[in-house]
Amino acid sequence: MNPAYAKGLQDACKDYLRDPTIAAFNDVMTPGKFDNMYFVNLQRGLGLLSTDQALWSDPTTRPFVQRYAANQTAFFADFAAAMAKLSVQGVKTGRDGEVRRRCDMYNGHPVVPGG
Repeated sequence: MNPAYAKGLQDACKDYLRDPTIAAFNDVMTPGKFDNMYFVNLQRGLGLLSTDQALWSDPTTRPFVQRYAANQTAFFADFAAAMAKLSVQGVKTGRDGEVRRRCDMYNGHPVVPGG
């Protein structure tokens, strides 16, 4: 990870226990725009999570990062195809699951680690 970016994240998130509204964007360059800048950022060491940055450091996924960083049209085409595949999977609801309003807690009660 880019050291200056890591320091900025540490500074921005230092009070996360007192302020649960703190948020960090996974695209620091164009956070309000849907584009391929996420992949450009990975090449610069600006991946928010280690799993994001692993896309760049892993030799099996690096070609995808390179392709999408260089070619936004290719990214849009592949993204559309992936969304079409996902759309047929269905959403788990009721006893099978739920769509969370917050990713860090079940609707109505906190997530219990390991349970």
